[in-house]
Amino acid sequence: MGEILIGVALIALGAVIYFQSNDFPALNEVHLDAGSFPKLIAGLLILLSLMLIIKQGLVLMKSKSAGERQGAGERARDFYKEYKLVILTLLVFFVYIFLMQFIGFVVSTIAFIIFTGLLVGSRAKKDIMVITIVSVAITLGTYFFFENFLNVRFPSGIFF
Repeated sequence: MGEILIGVALIALGAVIYFQSNDFPALNEVHLDAGSFPKLIAGLLILLSLMLIIKQGLVLMKSKSAGERQGAGERARDFYKEYKLVILTLLVFFVYIFLMQFIGFVVSTIAFIIFTGLLVGSRAKKDIMVITIVSVAITLGTYFFFENFLNVRFPSGIFF
């Protein structure tokens, strides 16, 4: 059931991306404009999400016809057990988005990469050092490239 809900959410996201890409400026000389690539990606996202919904719908119908009956609490426990890592990663991601406006891009991104790396990967001392070095290098590299070469401004917050 979770895959069906994710498929519906991805279809909604694809529709938003598709219709928002109409606002990009168009050039008269070319057939492809700035919104063509996002429209292509959104269309593929919608198509693949429909395929996921159909596939999971068929699996769900087969399991119901086979006589599998579970209570709501048991299904919720099974869902959490199966998707615990995804749920925790999404929680860390939403905290990252919320904190970015207060503590800035650099600090919040470094913390996000470290927490996500610890959540998903190994917690050995050597691996924590590698995760920390990689998060600092990627974040600072991205920040300076976008700020200095592309003139894109990131949230500064109170630290940076």
